[in-house]
This record gives sequence, structure tokens and C-alpha cells, in this order.
Amino acid sequence: MSDNETDDELGGQMPLGIGGGHRRNGLNVGAYMPKRSFGLKLLLVCALALVMAIPTMFVWGLVHERSTNADRAVAEVSQARGGQQIVLGPLLVIPYSQTYTDKTPNNSGVMVETQRTRQGQFVVFAKNGAAIADLKTEMLQRGLHRVPVFDVKVDYTASFDLEEAMLNQPRGARFHWEDARIHMGMSDLRGVKDEVVYEVNGQKVSLGPGDNSISNPVADMMAPLKGLLLNESSKFDLTANMHLTGAQRIGFAAFAQNTKINLDGDWTAPSFEGGFLPTDRSFTDAGFSAEWSVPFLARGMVASGGDLNLYALTNSDMGMLLLDETSPYQSVMRALKYAPMFVGLVFLAYFLFEATSAVRAHPAQYVLVGLAQAVFYLLLLGVSEHAGFTIGFFIAATATVAALSLYAGAVFGGREACVNAFIVFTSLYALIYVLMRMEDYALLVGSIASFAAIAFTMWKTRDLDWYGLSAEESK
Repeated sequence: MSDNETDDELGGQMPLGIGGGHRRNGLNVGAYMPKRSFGLKLLLVCALALVMAIPTMFVWGLVHERSTNADRAVAEVSQARGGQQIVLGPLLVIPYSQTYTDKTPNNSGVMVETQRTRQGQFVVFAKNGAAIADLKTEMLQRGLHRVPVFDVKVDYTASFDLEEAMLNQPRGARFHWEDARIHMGMSDLRGVKDEVVYEVNGQKVSLGPGDNSISNPVADMMAPLKGLLLNESSKFDLTANMHLTGAQRIGFAAFAQNTKINLDGDWTAPSFEGGFLPTDRSFTDAGFSAEWSVPFLARGMVASGGDLNLYALTNSDMGMLLLDETSPYQSVMRALKYAPMFVGLVFLAYFLFEATSAVRAHPAQYVLVGLAQAVFYLLLLGVSEHAGFTIGFFIAATATVAALSLYAGAVFGGREACVNAFIVFTSLYALIYVLMRMEDYALLVGSIASFAAIAFTMWKTRDLDWYGLSAEESK
């Protein structure tokens, strides 16, 4: 505040009536109130810090809205590209019929035996299976939003042993070997970019749409088994391949008793998730390479069985998520979580400048400082959508630090105050950026920084006349 500060401002002598104060029993109450109470001023600064955190909540709502628009853009692109994909390798399915006796009451209420026949499907998983996948990625633009999509080619090999699989055959089942077929699956068939083909004994067969009776919840593909005659002791090897597209995520179900998956891709920031994590992974500037190995016991499903439910396989897949590190919304959201703390730290810095100078700052000036910080988050969001979070943060932080430093120099009168404010606020906004990039250690770093700021304030104000009585006594 300038030298023309009036006595009716906070911390000054408050006129309580005509003549400068009410008189009670002949005493002038206003004459005993301190004119420069830093204690009262600090209480007001703390209250203002809490109030000025409210505008950041409006920025939070705006970020949520923009993030929702980005999710909508991802959904639109995914609809055309196939979305998040889970692929299921080749399975052998053999239809069977089973005759059983059922007791039902007749018209007289007497229980009679009735011969019934039910139809079923016997699912046989390969004893050993492997998949080699090559993944290529690109970023599609939808308005302001970027959507990571992929194109992947998968080559399968599978070894089947029916002699071992028949140990789990249903009692009394009669298999229809001539109707045996190969099933495969993927989440969305709109992502298919070429024929899905399997090969047995040199004969290639293209798969067509299935009836979703086996590979549900993924979309089913099936074709009759050709190239060999099956029986209960048959053993054979099979190869298959598929070419598909999708968006954001690719996953592989453990389609064999013992499954190995090798995935190579050009994405530089993969996030592995799902029921199984890679046993080996490597990263380079050109992309990544990952290998999964799922043994029979870990897979948690029998080697064969009638009318099996495959939900367990598809829900515990081996997945890889394409993380878009240029997306600003998650980083801005994380920055907003610490907004009240940083508003308080900036206000605390202004209070220290005031306490160590001969100039008083008006509460309205603290409000302007708080609004500048709220606009920082708005500017950060706007620039980050176009230029990325790092560039957006640099531009928004530079503009805000410059404004706060120049304003501090103007309020507290001098180049020294401006330089000190620039150093303090540059450190604070550098701390914000560190917290955004150190997600795992953000709480630790933030708590240490807050403690250090409070401890420094306590040290600087250890000799401060909080009641402002020394000035009254001197007067």
C-alpha cells in the first residue's frame, strides 16, 4: 500500500464513532486499539487464501468439461478404428450330443423316466501356444484432441493334443468329429483389416463371423476344421494370423494351456496392465519390446471342457495401454489439487514482504494476487491444449511470475522487492512443475516444501510485534 494509507483500513485504528471511537464510562475505546496489528493482518491473509482458492474450482470444472470433450473425440475415433481390442487365439471346438435320463411326472403324478438328448460344444485349448505381434501406432487429430491408434499384425502357432484333452470329456458324450471347427475372437470386428486365416497341413482356411457361443464376450470368428480327420488321439499343429486396428489399448488372452506372447511396437510410452505383466520388457527411442509367459497353473482354467465360459480369459488378459503423454488434462488436474497450498504460499510470501517493509498492503491487493494465480491455471489449460503441457506451463508460469514480481516491486516500493519476489515466485512455480512430473513423490515433496515455508516464516517473524503495541507506546 502507498503512504496515503488511511486509518480505516484493516490493522489501522478503526473509527468507532464520532470523534474516533465510542466512549464507555468516559473511556475512548479506539484510542487503545493498535494501528498496525500484524496478527490481525495474518488472520485476514489466511482467510483470503482460502477464499481465493474458490476460483480455481471453476477452472477445475472447465478442465473436466474439456477432458470430457477429449473422451468424446476418442470414442468417435475408436468407433471407426475398432476401439480397445482384446484378441483371442485359435481354439478347437467339437460339437457333441449327450443322452441322459430325466425323471418327470406324468398326468397321474407318477415319476417316469424319459430319454433326452442335449447338444453341447467341447472346447479344447492348445497345449502350447505362442503369438508374435508387430504394432504400429499413429496419432489422429479430432479437433484439438489427439487420439493414439494402432495397427497390429499377429501370427499364432498352436499345438493340440486331443488324447490329453479327452480326459475331461462329458460322460456319455458322442462327438461329431466332422463338424469340428476353429474359433478365434477379437473385441470389435470393425477393426479387421484383412482376412483372418488359419493353416493346417498346408491348407489355408479363412474364418467368418461366428455365433458368439464360445468366445463371448469378444466377437467370435470361426471356420470348419479342414485338412485332417480327427479322432480321440489326434495331435496336430496349427498356424493363424490376423491384421487389425484399434485405439488406446491392445490385449491378448491366454488362448493355450501354456501361452507365450511377444509384442514389439513403436510406441515410446507403453503402460502394461491386465491380469499378467510382462516377464521381460525393454525400451528404446524407437519403441518397446515385451514378452509374456503364462503357464497352465497361472492361467486358472482347465485344458478342455464342455460349454466353457471364457470370461476369465478375456478379463485377465495381457494388455498394453497407449499413454498420450502430451495430453494436458491429467497434469492440469494434478496441478489444481495443489492450488490451495500454492495460493497460501504466495500470500504468505506477500505477507513477509509487507512485514519486513515499511509499506502496508491492502486486502484488495491480496485479492488481485489470488486472481492472478487463478488465471495462471486457466492460461495453463488454454496454451497446453495447443502446445503441450511443458510449453504451456513455461508460458503461463513466466507470465504469472513476471506479473506478481512487478506488482510486488510496485507495492513495496523498490527494485530489491521486485528481485526478491521474482526469486521467490520462480522457486514456487518451479516447485509446482516438479510436483506435476514427480507423481509418486508429489505428496512428499509438497509436504516438505510447505513445512519449510512455514518454518522460514516463523523464523523471519520471530521478533515481529504482532499486536502493534510498540508503535502505540512510542506515540
